[in-house]
Amino acid sequence: MISLAAAALSACSVGGHATPDPSTGTSARSTAPSSGAANPFAGLNPCKVLDQALAGQGYTSGTPTTADSKRGCAAAPLADKAVSVSVLLQDGQTMEQGVDDPSKAQTGTVNDRAAIQEREALGDRGDCDVRMEVKPNSRALVLVNTSTKTTDEACQLANDVATKVEPLLPKNN
Repeated sequence: MISLAAAALSACSVGGHATPDPSTGTSARSTAPSSGAANPFAGLNPCKVLDQALAGQGYTSGTPTTADSKRGCAAAPLADKAVSVSVLLQDGQTMEQGVDDPSKAQTGTVNDRAAIQEREALGDRGDCDVRMEVKPNSRALVLVNTSTKTTDEACQLANDVATKVEPLLPKNN
């Protein structure tokens, strides 16, 4: 099944640009002024990115994560609170950093963006993350944590969300 997960990761191909959130009519990019050119995520709100990626799919509104409230946001399906989907926008960290077990990580792309999928990154069944490269030296993570799904199902969900998050990210030039 690992090869299927890798195929899903590399086969993802959804083009696009930041689009308005149908529920609010706003884009994921804030109108706040950029706080610096070094941070490619300046002015980008992780909760708006997550809400836009999950729009119309029956999820709670994103709420800032406890561990990294300025750079991370989480939501859960209304029908299964044992599932958590998070987006983290981390400047100054490459997508390769923090891969604890390379044997559980596979490289590929999400759309045309370099990515790494790590199965059971937290060491538990039902955990999966997709790390996408955002230059310079930054990454966007989509994390799925669940006790009600298999790791394969968690990775499929992470891949699906990543394909919707990717067009909302700054372009790699």
